[in-house]
Formats: sequence, structure tokens, C-alpha cells
Amino acid sequence: MRLFDFLFGKKDGTSSPEKVTEPIEPMQKTTKDEIDYLEGVEVAPGMVMPRAFAEQWDKIKETKKQCITIKATASDDVLLTQSKFGHYPYLPAGYEYPKDEEGRYMYPLAQINFSEVPPLAGYPSSGYLQFYISAFDDLYGMDFDDLRLQKNFRVLYLEDDVIKDSMTDFSFLEEALHNDMNPVYKPHALRFSATDEYVGFGDIRYEKRVGEFDIEAVVEQYPELTKELEGYMWSNFQLSGHKIGGYAFFTQGDPRSGETEDYLLLLQIDTDEHIMWGDSGVGNFFIHPDDLAKKDFSKVMYTWDCC
Repeated sequence: MRLFDFLFGKKDGTSSPEKVTEPIEPMQKTTKDEIDYLEGVEVAPGMVMPRAFAEQWDKIKETKKQCITIKATASDDVLLTQSKFGHYPYLPAGYEYPKDEEGRYMYPLAQINFSEVPPLAGYPSSGYLQFYISAFDDLYGMDFDDLRLQKNFRVLYLEDDVIKDSMTDFSFLEEALHNDMNPVYKPHALRFSATDEYVGFGDIRYEKRVGEFDIEAVVEQYPELTKELEGYMWSNFQLSGHKIGGYAFFTQGDPRSGETEDYLLLLQIDTDEHIMWGDSGVGNFFIHPDDLAKKDFSKVMYTWDCC
């Protein structure tokens, strides 16, 4: 069976009904020329991958990380309290709305209501996490010299009990919301699903393991199947999409190094039908695990890149 509707790592979260149920003969009893390395092999319940990668499953499974995938749907019917991209935030009445270094109100990029999010170890289980950026130029509030300097972006966290009466007048946001530079063109409602990810090709936490396990080396073993195996590798081990936690995706490269090397993915917002970071790029926010445990979001690292 040659299988390319693989269950493993599909962006849309769907799965194929096909599974490999027949026993797999020990590899040492078969010559290389007789083996179909594109054959789908079920390495775990509901997880199928080409035999070429399945032979490395013992190493691949060690890279497992939990994450929350996000399904973003453009909608004009979005509540103040719900999780969303590009819509009015849920703030206490009288709260000082975030401004950039020029005194301009920032764009409400995202709000995560953690009561709507499946449990993820180390992350909040309640409260509102909000992301704001200055979107009046093509940098979207990012500072190349200091990716943690929150002068043109801001990350706020509000416990549920902080908001007694909420802000309802957002007329002051007209300029920020209708700015052509915003990466999110329409409000989006969000839905969340818990899942596991593997390898995270391009993420620094995977790249540090290359000495013991290199997914590109698997492709190089089978030059006659390079196109097929590279296609699978890029589709399933480079983990794009909207998400919380897990491995990060980049179009250029992981900027974490030195004292930010251990930072975890707090939120990833990818290019989508109504979302565009530069030229089909991706935006990422990272946080040190100690700060996450303390719910201290003052040193969050914000970066985006594009093709």
C-alpha cells in the first residue's frame, strides 16, 4: 500500500480511515530493493507515516511535544470575552489601553481566553492573555535590536476576577483597526484542539538534536525517492499553522539563542486566508518557562519573518 493521505501532522486536523493492520516483516529479512519505503506504516494508533521515516520512529517519538492547535474562522459575530484574532479586547472599564512609543493605540492582535483552551502543562488554565502590536509600518511593532522590548508591542494577562465591569466604548480604536498595515484583515473566532507534535524541523529544540537524529539524513538515504520524502518532510515536520505551545515554525530561521534559547512558544499566528505577515510569513511570541509559571509576561519575545 502506497499511502500519501497521511494521518501524521495534517494541518486541517482530518485523518484518513486507512490504517496498516497487516504485520510488518522484520526488515533484515528483505532486501532494500524489495522494500517500498513509501508504504504507510502505522507507528502508533492512528499515526501513519512512510516506512522510510517509520524505521526511525524510536527516535522520532522522543521529540514529542504537546501543543494546542488553533482553528481561526473569519467572523463578524465575536464576543468581547471569547478567544479571537483582530477584535476588541476584554478589558476592565477605565483600563489604560496599550499605546506604542508614538502614543498611538495599538492593534488588538489576539486574545486567548484560557477557560476555552484544553489543558496544556505549564500554561494558564484561566484568565485572558492579550497581544497588541503597533501596525503603522511594515515592522508590525517588532524591534530587531531587542525582540523583548515592549515599546511597540504589548502582552497583557488579566485574571478572570480582575474584570468586574468591562470596557465597551472602543471608538478610539478606529485608526488602529482600519489601518491597511494590520496583518489580520478581519476578526476571527478561535477553536482549540489538543494534540502532539514531533520533530519540529527548524525549531532550535530539534536542531540541537541533529547530532543524534537528523530527519534530512533519512531523505538522503533514498535518493530515488527524494521528491516524495521531501514533500512529506516539509508537510509534516515543519509545523506551521496557528498554535499555542509545541514546536515553532519559521520561514527564515529560529531567532532564539543564548539567554532566549529555552523560551517556549506562547502563541504562533500563521498566514491564512485573511491573515498575512509580510510576504506569507508567520508571527511568533515566546516566553521563558519560569516567567510562564509566574504568569509574568513582561519579557515575552516577539518576532515574525516572511519569505
